[in-house]
Amino acid sequence: MTRSTSRAATLLALPALAVALLFLLPLAIMAGESFVRRTADGRVSLSADQYARFFSDSFYAGSLGLTFGTAVLVAAASIAIAYPVALVYWRAGRRARSLILVLLLAPFYANIVVTVLGWIVLLAPGGVVNVLLLKAGAIAAPVDLLNGYGAVFVLSVHRALPFVVLLLANALANIDDDVLQCARVCGASGPRVFRTIVFPLGMPGVAASAVVAFSLTAAGFVIPRLVGGATGSRFAAVLMYQQMTATQNWPFGAAIGVLLLVASVLAVAGGLQIARRLRAGRVLGDAFLQ
Repeated sequence: MTRSTSRAATLLALPALAVALLFLLPLAIMAGESFVRRTADGRVSLSADQYARFFSDSFYAGSLGLTFGTAVLVAAASIAIAYPVALVYWRAGRRARSLILVLLLAPFYANIVVTVLGWIVLLAPGGVVNVLLLKAGAIAAPVDLLNGYGAVFVLSVHRALPFVVLLLANALANIDDDVLQCARVCGASGPRVFRTIVFPLGMPGVAASAVVAFSLTAAGFVIPRLVGGATGSRFAAVLMYQQMTATQNWPFGAAIGVLLLVASVLAVAGGLQIARRLRAGRVLGDAFLQ
């Protein structure tokens, strides 16, 4: 082994060790805890009772459906809202792009908790939105826009939008302008150019955006915990937190965490498989998709 190869192996070993200690080891401990059964006399044994309890109770089993159903809806809504913004960013000049980029990156400058608290100020019964609706005569009395599924959905879309716009814009930027000019020279209208060229070649960006938005929502804890109310307490991440903190049932909370992780990985793998079959553009490269 040459000196350069040895140095490269050492540099790769350090982050690999950090990942193993800080990520894989805690996951392994959590997975092991989910199979632990403790009796009243202090004995410990291995059992799958926690998983049987989860799937036998419709309340807990339904949490996965609620979590991933919401993640799919958020991904679809984020892409639908972000696509026009990505198109504008793609065709904008340098100054306009700089302004749009600053606005897109602005949410990253604040912690997610601060962002949610800002939305609480806007949506509270005495907040800005209710005041404007009252002045406009749209409502007769303040409406509680928080503590429900709608607030979770809106805030989750807001959180995912910057990621989705940037991924879509990157995919559109990879489209060769010569292809668009050839289509226009051949007489294709703007809508047809978008339908037959821009949208198909931008599909990898759509796939990547869907995966990111889905993952952020499925693993989200702060948003459903702070603004979800009774509905938010049914999200898988919140259930896991409640079992580990409020009830101190660590094995059951660990089982929920393992199921959430496995289901998320399977869902993302399925999305990447669909993206690989689309095989258009180069946002997700072949090596990444295979």
